[in-house]
Amino acid sequence: MGGLRWQKLQSPGLREWACAAAGLLFIGLVVVGAGVRAQKQGIGTDFHVFWQAGYDFAHGLPLYDRDPGARRFLYPPFAAQVFQLLGLFPLRAAAWAFYVVSACLAVWAARLSSNIVRQVEPGSRRGPLPLVLAVLCSLAFILDNLVHVQVNLLILVLCLLGVQAFIGRKETAAAGWLTAATAIKITPVFFLAWALIRGGRRRLAAIAAFGGLCLVLPILQRGPQQGLSDLSAYYDTFLYYFATGGVVTVFRNQNLAAMVYRALVPGAAMDVTPYEYAYLGSLAATAPLMYRTLALLVLIGFLTYLVHRRVATKPVRALEISSVFLAGHLLSGITFKAHLVSLLFVSYGFFSLDSRAVYGWRRGTLSLAWAALLVIGLGRDVTGSRLQHYMAGYSLYVWVMLLLLVLCILWETAGNNDVSGNQQIA
Repeated sequence: MGGLRWQKLQSPGLREWACAAAGLLFIGLVVVGAGVRAQKQGIGTDFHVFWQAGYDFAHGLPLYDRDPGARRFLYPPFAAQVFQLLGLFPLRAAAWAFYVVSACLAVWAARLSSNIVRQVEPGSRRGPLPLVLAVLCSLAFILDNLVHVQVNLLILVLCLLGVQAFIGRKETAAAGWLTAATAIKITPVFFLAWALIRGGRRRLAAIAAFGGLCLVLPILQRGPQQGLSDLSAYYDTFLYYFATGGVVTVFRNQNLAAMVYRALVPGAAMDVTPYEYAYLGSLAATAPLMYRTLALLVLIGFLTYLVHRRVATKPVRALEISSVFLAGHLLSGITFKAHLVSLLFVSYGFFSLDSRAVYGWRRGTLSLAWAALLVIGLGRDVTGSRLQHYMAGYSLYVWVMLLLLVLCILWETAGNNDVSGNQQIA
């Protein structure tokens, strides 16, 4: 009798009805959420920055002059050119539409992640569980993007489209997607480095061509004088700060620089929170050297890993792709928690590994990776504000990303075998 009931529940008709009901519920929640967030938009919100930049770009106004109470525009001129589409509508209408699009992008990112991992890891764990766990571990970051109507889901999808084209040997398409992502937000430049190291001359030519196009298009629309002024202002107002060693130490920033300075420099994050995180305050004078050394080690390790895989003609793997996301976040000047939507792919890559196919230290570290992803995936509603402050202030997210990056490199380089599940590993 129980088996008969289960068969009825698994019948195609019931599955279709369940999918339809879930789809309608999703649409309803998205529409309501979009309406709520749209009504909260105004000067000082994240989305207002994108909308204002698009409006200013279309009307020949300066992009990097901040209005009183507004946030700074921190993106390249090409991003403002793309955001012109938002400026065609009133602020709240544009926010409503972008929220809906972002929710669809989140679903698309999950689907792309699943497709990519299945392509590069034919021996990975099947079934819905790995993807469900990956979504749960990244849900707090996805919701953060939706609440603030941010652009990180768009960047993630562009990167995944580039990766999918790359593994499908579509060099021009891969270069186009990855260059577009980088031209909107500078962090995906690590994917351009990955494509250049792992690709060939055709990819180099395609990236150079698309990169030049993304630089020239804003100049063509705005005119040479205004276009070049935009590029200069972008460097002066954003890139120059990090090029000269500037560090954003607020507790929300989860990169290597912020981790080191919060740990070593007393009061580094006191401007936004009453909590003190300098557990190594006696080493404050060494903070710049400590950060540069650690960043250099991460960068050299990451690039050496990619070059090794290229020289050894290793196929692209899920953990290799994950390492690009992780290195980008660790070495970026700003990595707020909303930027960590890429952990959707990283989490799926790790949860798709079959623990039954690995042994020894690999099995233990795989369990550790799973536990770490689950912990940092807990949102404020679960942990409470104080614990979230401590998790961010003591850079738990950074430590987890460092752990995952090291595991990505070690698992793919230690010994002759892999962790794809294609064979048992001692």
